[in-house]
Amino acid sequence: MSPSLRLALRLRLARLREGGLDAALIDITLPDGNGLDLVGEINNGGPGSPIPTLVLAANLETSVAVRAVEAGARGALSKRVSVPESVDAIKRLTNAGRS
Repeated sequence: MSPSLRLALRLRLARLREGGLDAALIDITLPDGNGLDLVGEINNGGPGSPIPTLVLAANLETSVAVRAVEAGARGALSKRVSVPESVDAIKRLTNAGRS
């Protein structure tokens, strides 16, 4: 990964850690890194963590979902789900954090 791509990933992480976010939806395939790495960074106990996180994947296989949860995500969604299904999953994620 090039230094400029690593910087872009670090800037996103810094924004996430600023707080004020109810949840994060992270694509596994990022142009400048691996989304699972970002999930791990978000939930490693630093400032603003943990942030309830869902991972988004084009090819959601069981192994991908397991790796996402191991990295700290609360679940995974396929990119093939409808917008209403995605919104519902995010609402459930944020409501679960409040109970």
